[in-house]
Amino acid sequence: MNNTDYFLDLYKQLEQTAVSVYGLPADGTAVSKLERFNEYKSIRAELKYCREVRALLTHNPKIDGDFAVSPSGAMIETLKKVISKIKEPPTCFERCVKTANILSAKPDDRVFDKMKIMKSFGYSYIPIMKDKRVVGVFGKHTVFALTLDGLDNILFDNTRFCDIASYTSLSKSDKNSFRFIPRDMYLFEAEELVINAFKKKERVNLLFVTETGKANESLLGILTPWDVMDN
Repeated sequence: MNNTDYFLDLYKQLEQTAVSVYGLPADGTAVSKLERFNEYKSIRAELKYCREVRALLTHNPKIDGDFAVSPSGAMIETLKKVISKIKEPPTCFERCVKTANILSAKPDDRVFDKMKIMKSFGYSYIPIMKDKRVVGVFGKHTVFALTLDGLDNILFDNTRFCDIASYTSLSKSDKNSFRFIPRDMYLFEAEELVINAFKKKERVNLLFVTETGKANESLLGILTPWDVMDN
């Protein structure tokens, strides 16, 4: 099968998959409707291009028995990628940074030690962990709050995170800056969560992935807004 025949076969598969999964009309408009979905905005232009090439191939006669154009390998890969994404959309757990690779702190860790590591890696926030659970969040908002209360000097001695627990606990931290989400949440659903929060003038900085999205469960991984927006 040459590239053109393969492209047309994949395009047909894409239409059928979109109709089956999303309930789109089987009238030849499924792909154009798919282009408007938020989860495909990063490849919206490529989908439109594939749709235009498909129209050219199917609505124009061959020249000496050959198609007028031959789709590129990149166009074929785009169709395969979208078909796979519709059939098996990526979950948050699949894309998150797993717990073993997360910079975190324990209640007994020295605050200043972690601040130096945060600076070297460019991190704005880190979770405070106890028994594999997130019990607090330390970040720029913490330092700001301590400074306003005239306590910023405690960050430069032997202060440990347990000493400033009232500033980092989940009930006291900037709750709008993080969310707990279930491991099986689709990545595009997490993206919608971030976008909807932004519309409410809330900035989500961290997404904590747990089994069912509850704060009292073991942390499985972390996502940032950049992780979910770039999918």
